[in-house]
This record gives sequence, structure tokens and C-alpha cells, in this order.
Amino acid sequence: MSFQLRIKRKCLLRKYGSNPAFKRFFSDVNLNQKVMDTTFVVFDTETTGLDPKRAELVSIGAVRIEGMSLNLSSSFHEFVKPDELSRSSVEVHGITSLELESRAKPLREVLELFLTYVKGSVIVGFNVEFDKRMVEKYTYSLFGIPLSNYRLDVFHLWKRRGGAGKSLKEIAQELDIPAVGAHSALDDAYMTALIFLKLAYKLRGEPISSLPLML
Repeated sequence: MSFQLRIKRKCLLRKYGSNPAFKRFFSDVNLNQKVMDTTFVVFDTETTGLDPKRAELVSIGAVRIEGMSLNLSSSFHEFVKPDELSRSSVEVHGITSLELESRAKPLREVLELFLTYVKGSVIVGFNVEFDKRMVEKYTYSLFGIPLSNYRLDVFHLWKRRGGAGKSLKEIAQELDIPAVGAHSALDDAYMTALIFLKLAYKLRGEPISSLPLML
């Protein structure tokens, strides 16, 4: 696995290494370093739909894990205003147009802040491919680069352990992790971070290449 990741990393560097935005936002992670010495950023997105090609970004929430400890003081939670906000999507994430009027920032600014926040980290999520694709379609259009961090889906760690639950809340319940407040990108990132810490704790002395990383 680590060999394949290294090959993919070399290809990525060859393709985007001369891009000014890539140089600005990219910092590599050593696959041989221990899990406990690695910075992880657990993130989640709220969107207008479930198809990354058609859906628009509404918010990004993220928390940082350093030394296998959750640092809530540096959490990330930003909003953007999509072109269209349907009633069905509002019913899911609860973010209204009125709220976005006061909280939303320009898309480019939010993406720059997020890319800076995740620089030099392994990104973690639940169904992380969806969130990665949602962010990445904007990083491509705005900066011409992919979201190039190594990434990890906690669901893969959970299945490796033999867990039965399939949803974020089901997994949290099986691990005796209390549910957090109202559904939001930051709330889901926080719950996912607690799940990750519980699942990865026994692996803290192992190299991060022992984790089911993707690139």
C-alpha cells in the first residue's frame, strides 16, 4: 500500500509541482512517521445535494488532531453562499439563506483558508471521498490543483475492526461516543474525530502507512 501511495505522490508532484498554488498549499507527510506524531484534520461538508458534480458547497467544518489529542480551540467552520439553496437541502443541514447572508464568505477566501488549515496533514472523514470531491472541484476551478493530502475514511478503520454499524451515528453508538448537538459540518467533524481517536489509539505507535490511507 505504501509503495502505491509513494508512486501516486511522485506522479502528483510531477504534474502539479510547478503550480504556484500547489507550492503555496502543499506540504508532504512522511509515511514512516508514527500515527501519534502526525497531524490529522477531520472534516465534513454541507452541500446542496448528494451528487458532487451538481451539488454546491454550503459549509466546511473541521477539527485538528495533534499528538492524538483533539484541539477544539483551532476548529474550522466557514460558510459560502451557493447559487441555489433548495428547501430539501435546508431540511438536511438547517442552513438558511438568511443565515448565509450574515455568515458566508467568498468561495475563494474559504478555500484558501481551508487549504491552509489542512496543509501538512492527513485528512480524515466519514465517506471522505464525497467531501474530498466537493472541495476538490473548487480547488481545480480556482487554483488548478487537486486536494493532494493523504486521506483516511474512518469507515474503513471501522470495518477493519469488524464493526457492524454503517452510519456515523450508529458507529458512535457502538463505540459509546455520545451524540453531539444539531447536525452541522462542524458537529459531524467533531463526532468523526472522536471515532477516529478511539479506533486509531491502539495504532498510535505504528507508522501512518499502517492505516488504510488513500491519495
